[in-house]
Amino acid sequence: MKLRPATAEDARLLFDWRNEPLTRSMSISTEPVTWDAHLQWLSIRLARSEPGLYICEDDGSPRGMVRIDDNEISYTVDMKFRGKGLATQMLILARHDFGPKRARVKRSNEASAKAAIKAGHTVEYIKD
Repeated sequence: MKLRPATAEDARLLFDWRNEPLTRSMSISTEPVTWDAHLQWLSIRLARSEPGLYICEDDGSPRGMVRIDDNEISYTVDMKFRGKGLATQMLILARHDFGPKRARVKRSNEASAKAAIKAGHTVEYIKD
């Protein structure tokens, strides 16, 4: 498993992951994202000198996403691969590459909090 920098070719994949109902319900912003707004966000993000946006792949197959913003980490796992410990593995890779970060997690999202803590990150609970 590895983290690779996201590219513009990942737009549809990232869009689908972001708008997946469980991902939305556990995100700070729970509203669906439009395609145009997503493309604008991704373009701006990828134009940064350090975009901090990574795709987690296993044998070349995308499994999830990690986003680094300063001292904060966000992540999602493709719904087909949830419940298999993948979030912890992704977050360990991210800690190895970028150091420990803070994950802002809803209290109801126990699995995500456990994965972040197991991987050596700090969890800050936010309101559901």
